[in-house]
Amino acid sequence: MKKIISILVSGLLLASCVDTVILPEDKTVEEDFWQTKKDVQLMVDGAYAKMATSALQERFLVWTSRSDELNLNFSLNNRDLNQIYSANIQTTNSYANWSDLYAVINACNLVIAKSEEVMDIDPNYMEGDHLNNVAQMKALRSLCYFYLVRVFRDVPLILEPYKNSSQAMSVAQEAPSVVIDQIIADLEEVKNNTLSSQALTDWTRCGYFTRDGVYALLADVYLWKASIYGDEYCYDKVIEYSNVIRNNRNNAFGRPSATQELDDDGWKLGTAYQYYYNTFSENGNGQESLFELQYTNNEGLCKV
Repeated sequence: MKKIISILVSGLLLASCVDTVILPEDKTVEEDFWQTKKDVQLMVDGAYAKMATSALQERFLVWTSRSDELNLNFSLNNRDLNQIYSANIQTTNSYANWSDLYAVINACNLVIAKSEEVMDIDPNYMEGDHLNNVAQMKALRSLCYFYLVRVFRDVPLILEPYKNSSQAMSVAQEAPSVVIDQIIADLEEVKNNTLSSQALTDWTRCGYFTRDGVYALLADVYLWKASIYGDEYCYDKVIEYSNVIRNNRNNAFGRPSATQELDDDGWKLGTAYQYYYNTFSENGNGQESLFELQYTNNEGLCKV
């Protein structure tokens, strides 16, 4: 997707009030691609890599800051951040540009639309591979929309891939409730199609969306919906999926020994040092983690 979404925003809510034009950036020659299991995996890895770009990570830091832990350095004279600080955001502000997230969404939509066809071409690409890849891409797409709807409120909801410039590019924005319901429907549909975290032992346990990662995203989305709409059913779903994750993690890493620290319900806890080091050190992918973007030499690339 190309440079696109310049929007008029008001205050730190960054709420858009115009329709958006979405333009594709990646054009794949379909007759020459989508032939093998490797082709699909390259597209899956590419979607994760797009999510890990420095431009997106910087936006996430700015969008999700809810306190004073981030302070402006006025010696930098950063126009865009100063606009946000003063609640006077212009349409040219780089932090009001959604194009990088829609590039991830389009990559996910491509895999979702084309993955099944490869099963008829490559005998090594099985139904389980297809279901897992589609589940991962729907989870990653859902994460993108979850960021967008929390920060910008009304956003375009695009569920089909853009493959060429002849497609209609003007897309109306949808209300937050519509986007959130789509996220929940997608995640509920695919929640058991991803691999179990226990089935993976290398970086892919955290680098790809696994079952526990999808459960965690579902719990987060239900919690957000419950807090906005006061929906008791959603609060119950938060508890349900949180308990599922806790059970799975405890089973994955063994029952507690007599000398290990336990919480009030008798569940095993890591030491504070283990938690901090494994979660925030340069190694990452600690046992407490459910999903992490993977980097090699400061580049957002899956470690394949």
